[in-house]
Amino acid sequence: MSHAGHNHPLNAAIWLTAAFMLVEFVGGYMANSLALMADAGHMASDVLALGIALAAQRIAMRPAHAGMTYGYGRVKVLAAQVNGLTLWFLCGWIVWEAIGRLQHPPQVQGSMVLIIASIGLVINLVIMRWLHGSHDLNTRAAYWHVLGDALGSVAAIIAGAVIMLTGWMPIDPILSFFVAVVLAWGGWRLLRETTLELMEASPRHIDMDKVQQAILQAEGVIGVHHIHIWRLPNSSYAASAHVQVQSMLGRSDISQRLNDVFKAFEIEHVTLQPELGYCDDNDTCYAGYDSQATVLESTITCPECGSRKKETMPTDACQWFYECESCHVLLKPKQGDCCVFCSYGDVACPPIQQNKPCCD
Repeated sequence: MSHAGHNHPLNAAIWLTAAFMLVEFVGGYMANSLALMADAGHMASDVLALGIALAAQRIAMRPAHAGMTYGYGRVKVLAAQVNGLTLWFLCGWIVWEAIGRLQHPPQVQGSMVLIIASIGLVINLVIMRWLHGSHDLNTRAAYWHVLGDALGSVAAIIAGAVIMLTGWMPIDPILSFFVAVVLAWGGWRLLRETTLELMEASPRHIDMDKVQQAILQAEGVIGVHHIHIWRLPNSSYAASAHVQVQSMLGRSDISQRLNDVFKAFEIEHVTLQPELGYCDDNDTCYAGYDSQATVLESTITCPECGSRKKETMPTDACQWFYECESCHVLLKPKQGDCCVFCSYGDVACPPIQQNKPCCD
């Protein structure tokens, strides 16, 4: 879909809303109706909200580059948050005016209110139909503005009808309170959702415990930690994790199995860090051990100079020695350890290497 086609609902909504906003404001002023002017004020905020949403939509289409590797998708979340705040400001204005009018109810022309509000409701329903069904947070923020405006039109219709039938003027500001409550609720939902997304919170519909259990059930996986799941600017989901495996030889197959696990949770972008590990019969796990490749991997710390270096060695080389490159001290296994790595490294001694002759 082209950019113009993608933005067509927002473009059309802006022009239609702006045109009727003027009609409604003039009509509300002539009829002396706060409900109608409040609805016109909300339509003005709709124009602003739709304009912000449209601008954000266009900015988000800019391609990613070295300075913005994720692209500009987050600008739509920021726009949605701004629209959430404008809903609260609008609520404050409606409540302030309604309190004043309850104290001194003005005369309202019910027939004019009823006619203009009815036309406004039809227009709002048309715009809501255009925007409905979008999973984009930015468009949903604009939809909330239009929904609140539609409710304002309903309130104005009811107020006009009551005034025409009974002449009871306080109905106008009372229904304005109802509109303010609905808008405040919508603004809170937008602010909460956008804040969570900007803070990269875990999606509410994804159970982290179930994800972890599914990973651990995959063949070849013996542990997992540092699991992170978040929502990307394009509304898809990403995950990263450190996965302990029994052997690096089968990491490609394990990676494919884990990708299938994440896809079951609708997570398409996955980054996994495989780590060697070994677990004995008592479920005690040892990092850095590969039982199939018979290789130990560890970072050795020299006890003399404190220098550190990552090394690998065969697990059956119990009499293997290590010379520090910095101070040239010759290291050998300590009494009771199976190799230098277990004496000076950051791995535990695998049980199958314990009690070797060289450890005596």
